[in-house]
Amino acid sequence: MSIKGKGRTRTRQSVRAPRRGPVPVPVPFARRRSVQVIAAFVAGLLVFWGGIWLTNGLRAQDASERNREQELLRRRAGAAWQDVVATEVGAIGQIEEGRPPVILPQVQPVITGLAERTPEDAVSTLRAAAQDAQEAIEGIDAYELSDSLRDKGFDLAQVLRFLSAKAELVTSIELHRQAALAGVLAADLEGRDRRAALARAKELLSLAETAVFRFQTHEGEALAGAGIIQQPAIPGA
Repeated sequence: MSIKGKGRTRTRQSVRAPRRGPVPVPVPFARRRSVQVIAAFVAGLLVFWGGIWLTNGLRAQDASERNREQELLRRRAGAAWQDVVATEVGAIGQIEEGRPPVILPQVQPVITGLAERTPEDAVSTLRAAAQDAQEAIEGIDAYELSDSLRDKGFDLAQVLRFLSAKAELVTSIELHRQAALAGVLAADLEGRDRRAALARAKELLSLAETAVFRFQTHEGEALAGAGIIQQPAIPGA
């Protein structure tokens, strides 16, 4: 009796590799959350600093424009004051750039001449000089120097130099005027009294010359602050 299945070869199933799970696809670098956060932060900084740079640039441009405008205004103010000095001093004497102005040059020789005699036109010359000096003083005082310097960008020291120059100029002219009047008085006197009056006139002229030199110094500094540089006079020219 035969046994079924005996001697039949069983086929073995092939061993299969384990099934792999889905492989995650890497997120592109630019799309990573951390990268986006950092990029947004950097972009914000760039916008911030760019805004500051632009604002500072505009401010610097505005400041530069204001400086140029005020520089022009200062120069105009200085030139206007120069015109006043040239007009008023030029009417009673001589003015030349780089030199102290010459004020009422006719007074000194007349005062000197009165020490010996009384020239025929001495009194009339001195009286006319005193009158001219008074008119020059009134013309200078009428000019509102302080108002002309306001809101032009001058600092306090520069304004004070202008005002000091004006004061010294007026002082010098007034001293010349007083010297001329002292000479008129001396012409009517004799002996010791005449000598005393003439000595006072010469003293006034000396003080006037000192005031002129102070004016020249302050005037040069004031005009330099306005951007106007005066050329010094050449000795002997």
